[in-house]
Amino acid sequence: MNSEFQNVALDQLRYSLVWEGSTTLYRALDIQPDDHVLVITGAGCNVLNTLLHPPRQVTAIDLNPEQNRLLRLKCHVIQHHEYPVFRGLLGLDGAAAVAAAWAVVRPDLPGEEQEFWEAFFAQHPGGLLGAGRLEMYVNAFLPTLAPALQAQLRQLLSFGDIAKQQAYFQSVIESPDSTFRPQFIEYFDAANLSKGRDPRLFRYAQESGGALFYRRLQRHLGKVLLRDNFFSRFFFFGPTGLPEDILPPCYQSGSYAALRAQLPRLQVATGEATAYLLSDAGRRITKASLSNIFEYVSEAEFERVCRQLGENSARRLRLVFWNLLQMQAPGSSASVPLLEELSRELSAAEACFYFDSVRVLSWA
Repeated sequence: MNSEFQNVALDQLRYSLVWEGSTTLYRALDIQPDDHVLVITGAGCNVLNTLLHPPRQVTAIDLNPEQNRLLRLKCHVIQHHEYPVFRGLLGLDGAAAVAAAWAVVRPDLPGEEQEFWEAFFAQHPGGLLGAGRLEMYVNAFLPTLAPALQAQLRQLLSFGDIAKQQAYFQSVIESPDSTFRPQFIEYFDAANLSKGRDPRLFRYAQESGGALFYRRLQRHLGKVLLRDNFFSRFFFFGPTGLPEDILPPCYQSGSYAALRAQLPRLQVATGEATAYLLSDAGRRITKASLSNIFEYVSEAEFERVCRQLGENSARRLRLVFWNLLQMQAPGSSASVPLLEELSRELSAAEACFYFDSVRVLSWA
């Protein structure tokens, strides 16, 4: 697939968190025990979430070898260490817990991996979840706000009623003398957004950041409690202080034993996801979670890939992807077999506020 992502340097950890919601993933793919699921690796969260269902096999794939390296580290910790070590390394309990967990994990890693992760944790003492280029950029927003405004934003976590939460946001956070709206829009506008994502990845974006993301945040706070939403809490306040019951399933203690048991079903590949789906090996894939990879291609290229995926009449494939700033598959067509009703439902319920929509395609 001719993607802008192939034109950026793949020598760094670009994402340390998967922002696509696992509940959306589960509903979209309807994973069955005989499925072979292909999942974009990213930070590995939805790879691990998929293992929990579990299908017959999961293949994780990413163009960026550094994302696969991160997944392999998580798998190593899950296989060889207990949950508190895993949780500590993620950064959920602060820098001291990260250092303690790394001291436990370090001795049983191969020498080259020891050296790499030693340097990594020296640079990122807050742990894995906040260490990606995008996540460092996102989490650097809160400190730009005045302390009083930071406190007002944290007050949103106290509400158990959506109407009261929304009223507080409108009357206090968005009051005429508040700087929150202009600061948010400026920080996440197209120019600054390139600090979190390479500007070449915005080539096909139909709208820019700032004001668009702010409108999505406003809408989100009118339908979801901030205190109960993992992605919004992480977006504003980072990985510490998060209740365990709102963490992605793969990061909850109750899932740990099951996750360890399912690791043998996982294989990891480096490469481009649609090329893999079109390969001989990829023809065994029945379900696929493709993150937002179609954000980085033209509409014509997207249609071409869909047409190729549908050329094998014997193929059984269902896939989900997320739109961020570009609308791919606005409706079903001869080459794009969109499940329209399900896509609308999932778009309305997606847990992460900054996505535009979710799309589910199905070749029967």
